[in-house]
Amino acid sequence: MSSTSIKSAEALTSRDEVTAPVAPKGLWSRLARWLAICTLPVLVALYVGATTFPGGSFVPWRPIMVDLDVYRRAGHVLLAGGNFYDLPGQLQFLYPPLAAVLAVPLALLPPAVVQIAWTTAGAMALVAILHRFGLTGWVLSLAGVAAVYFIEPVVQTLAFGQLGIFLVALVVLDLVPGPRVFPRRLLPEGVLTAVAAAIKLTPAIFVVYLLAVRKFRAFWVAVITGAVLTLASAVIAPAASFEFWSRLAHGDTGLGHSIIYYTNQSVMANVVRIFGVGPEPAAVGLVLSAVVAVAGVWAAMLWHRLGDVRLAVTLCGIAGLLASPVSWLHHFVWIVPLAMSLLQRRPVSRRSLPLWFLALGWFFIGWVMVAPFTVLPNGADVELLWNWSQHLLASITTLVGLALLAGAIIIARPRVATISARPEAVAVASRR
Repeated sequence: MSSTSIKSAEALTSRDEVTAPVAPKGLWSRLARWLAICTLPVLVALYVGATTFPGGSFVPWRPIMVDLDVYRRAGHVLLAGGNFYDLPGQLQFLYPPLAAVLAVPLALLPPAVVQIAWTTAGAMALVAILHRFGLTGWVLSLAGVAAVYFIEPVVQTLAFGQLGIFLVALVVLDLVPGPRVFPRRLLPEGVLTAVAAAIKLTPAIFVVYLLAVRKFRAFWVAVITGAVLTLASAVIAPAASFEFWSRLAHGDTGLGHSIIYYTNQSVMANVVRIFGVGPEPAAVGLVLSAVVAVAGVWAAMLWHRLGDVRLAVTLCGIAGLLASPVSWLHHFVWIVPLAMSLLQRRPVSRRSLPLWFLALGWFFIGWVMVAPFTVLPNGADVELLWNWSQHLLASITTLVGLALLAGAIIIARPRVATISARPEAVAVASRR
């Protein structure tokens, strides 16, 4: 493989994106079409967000968005000069300080305005993800409706008023090539990924991915942007920033025993549920999580070298979910990019994905959507008393996710070796 060929192709693509002329008339036409496409998904998302939880209603507007309420309260406390890591009530703010800084505008507006705007933006972000994977027109609109109505992690994210859709959208729109709403890239590659990582630490795995695939410019953009955002939030909220980072350095996520809660589907959660809460199980869980993160970046690197950046980024996202100490069911929005990656297959090195891998991927998506483990007894630490069959049921998400990463590596390794011996094939892959 000629690294010069890859760098030249990437530079040409980047230059074309930056220098493409912007026609105002064409831009307004694009925006009008975009709004028309988003109208139905937004309406369905508003209905889903308001009515999913018992007690909520669409008309009159009365949703129960508990997480969005936590964000707003954190913004209020920051404005008042208090500690947003010590909120009144049971639900606490657990994100890095930048997230609280960004939550300040949410605290300044009426609750109904924030809820409607947040849900609308979430639906549009999901449509943007689907568009980046190649969907357009009425197909894109109907796919957006299906995603906000049927995909359980998306439904829960909208109902909770969570930010998971935005995190996935930031990474996908930053790193995945494909159709754009605007004619050109508005920000350098790496900026949106850094914003996602500064809001919530899990997307930081993509910074490592950028380094692994030798996208050094995007890597340094992400590192510098993330550092600037983190330092800026420390200037605005120095005491809270010190508390957050020092607590994290000691391994305290702020969750306590809630890490064992049954909808936490990470590697760490399964280890702690099976072996109990304590320093030894936690240490084992952290080591296994690190191994999973490395495996995910490895799988992503291999598929990036094969030219399938869509699948590469998606695999890295799934690895981030499994490796994070806490990945609630509604965090698994990454199954939407996974579904698109499996649906829109293009032959890589003249060979498509094996049927067994496609079946594994669709089983993972279906399992997360149906979430059979939600029937298990839960709450008040009862998860620590499960029998072996209950632990197995709760672990299937993790086990299938790990099998998916392992399968991706097994498939990609010989293909990378094959095209590495054929420079012309690598040049073609690098332009995809």
